Amino acid sequence: MGGLERAVHSLSVGLVERGIQTTVATLSRPDSVPAEEIDGVEIRRLDGFTRHLRRFAADPQHFFHPTCPDPQLVKRLSELIDEIRPDVIHAHGWILNSCMAIRRPTHTPLVATLHDYSAVCAKKTLINHDRLDEACDGPQLGRCLSCAGDYYGKIKGSALTLGLSESRRRMDRVTLFLPISTVVAAKSLSHIPDDRVDVIPSFIDDSAPRDALSTPRPGFLPDGDFLVFVGALGEHKGVELLAEAHRRMKTALPLVIIGAVRADTRIPQGSENRPIFVHTGLPHNEIMATLAAATAAVTPSRWQEPLGLVPIEAMAAGTPVVATRVGALPEVVKHEQTGLVVEPNNPDALAAALDRIVTDRRLRDDCGRAGRRWAQRFTASAVIPRVIDAYERAIGASDVRALRHAPDRSRTA
Repeated sequence: MGGLERAVHSLSVGLVERGIQTTVATLSRPDSVPAEEIDGVEIRRLDGFTRHLRRFAADPQHFFHPTCPDPQLVKRLSELIDEIRPDVIHAHGWILNSCMAIRRPTHTPLVATLHDYSAVCAKKTLINHDRLDEACDGPQLGRCLSCAGDYYGKIKGSALTLGLSESRRRMDRVTLFLPISTVVAAKSLSHIPDDRVDVIPSFIDDSAPRDALSTPRPGFLPDGDFLVFVGALGEHKGVELLAEAHRRMKTALPLVIIGAVRADTRIPQGSENRPIFVHTGLPHNEIMATLAAATAAVTPSRWQEPLGLVPIEAMAAGTPVVATRVGALPEVVKHEQTGLVVEPNNPDALAAALDRIVTDRRLRDDCGRAGRRWAQRFTASAVIPRVIDAYERAIGASDVRALRHAPDRSRTA
């Protein structure tokens, strides 16, 4: 599962724990049953023409929904809605494009969480071509066709871009948008009225801080102080930038890098007195224990991060964070309060901030304590009630809309 899938799983389980019956509708797979129950959540896997798109995917095992409605999936979704009659339909990812086309009762709201920039960018990243440090201004058809074509190839890139351009015309069918940060809202929903937008962040499990404290210090960690990076091992996450800043630091200490290897991964090399240790495939509790043991966590991203769960987990573990001023990271890491925020793609500034955080014990302790308190705002127990409140708000808005369209308003009321 990727980040979006994990977010849907955690939210669905959290809703069931709060007494809200939840059904997850997702794309069918040849290696999975059509229906089952997982952690109290009913799962329905629905057929769609999207199954024929596997050969166009970078990973044929990872099914993806296109940027336009899937007619067969639309039909299956409509049948499911007629069967279970949900109070709310909540879409995540590009399956929203089929959800916007389904037949649904007027009083049933459609809510959409935006986990990234996929509402306006076929690459979902707002990275203009390969210029990581240049924030894209937003969708322009000609530029998007060229950019997506370079990334996916002309045929797939053009299809995704044109589909996305057309889907934006149907966004008035969404009752309420839930972008995960103000940056995602500003980049994706500038044309949507404020009363249809509610910024609600992604969240971490309530158990994450406990895992950080209860899991023994992993044996693979170096003795003493060390820095830690957790994330995809790609330059959009600033791995090479971090390695260069690590070399330029006045303080010599190890760097631990944890993450998934990508096709473009280049493993950085350390030195005898500044070693770099790379680990992949670690269980989450060991990652949390590593974050707790670290002197500081580093999030040196170069692309416009939609939120940043890793720095939230680091703060929940009581560890200060040094992050770059890109995307939503300044919303997550509070400069001089829970860590330090520096200008992006500047190894000297990053090195100076890291030197400061590792040598100033008082600053480090103050940021660690404040970070624990701040991270509580991003836990399941804090965020899921906000999602439920958003559902109730969306239901109210849909009831008003249904009333306005009723042939006999007085009787409907």
